[in-house]
Amino acid sequence: MIQLTRRERRWGMAVAVAVMVWGTYAVAVKPMRDRIELLNRILPEKRIELRELQARSIEYLASIREIEAVQERMAQQAPDFQLLPFLESLTERQNLTVATMQQTDAPPSRPGYSETVVEIGVEGVTLSQLVGLLRAIEDSEAVTQIGSLHIRKRNQDASRLDATIQIGSPKVNPDAFAAAGPIR
Repeated sequence: MIQLTRRERRWGMAVAVAVMVWGTYAVAVKPMRDRIELLNRILPEKRIELRELQARSIEYLASIREIEAVQERMAQQAPDFQLLPFLESLTERQNLTVATMQQTDAPPSRPGYSETVVEIGVEGVTLSQLVGLLRAIEDSEAVTQIGSLHIRKRNQDASRLDATIQIGSPKVNPDAFAAAGPIR
C-alpha cells in the first residue's frame, strides 16, 4: 500500500468533500432550484387559467339550468299547442296590421326535437306596438323564441315601421324517444 503524507490526505479529503458537495448540488439542489423557478413561472399562468375555467363552469351551469327550465316549460306546454293560431290571436290582441304570416317546419337541430317557425310581416306599426308584441311573445307561457327581427322605416310615414319577425317554437318528438328506447 502507498503511504500518504498528512498533507496529501488532507488534500484528498478536501477533494472528496468538494466532489460530494458538487455532486449533491448537481443531483439534488440544482434540479430543485430549476423546478422551483419553473413552478414560480407557471403558477401565475395556471391561476389565471383556473379563474377562466371557474368562470366558464359558472356559465356552463347557468346554461344547463336554462336548458332544464326550457325543457320543463316544454313538458308543461299543451301537447296540442300550435304556434300559428297562438300568434294570430296575439297579434289580434295587440291590434297589429299583419301583412303576412307563414308557418314552416325547420329541420331538426337535435335528435328528438322539432321546431315550427312562423314568419310574421307587420306593416305600419309604431315602435311601441312592435316592442309590445315582442314583449308579449317573450312573456307568454308558450315556449317560443324570436329567431330574427328585421325593421324598416316606412317611406310614407317616418313614425311607422314595417317589420318581419321569425318566431320559433321547439317541440319534443315523443316518437323519436320511444323508438330509441330507454336511456342507459
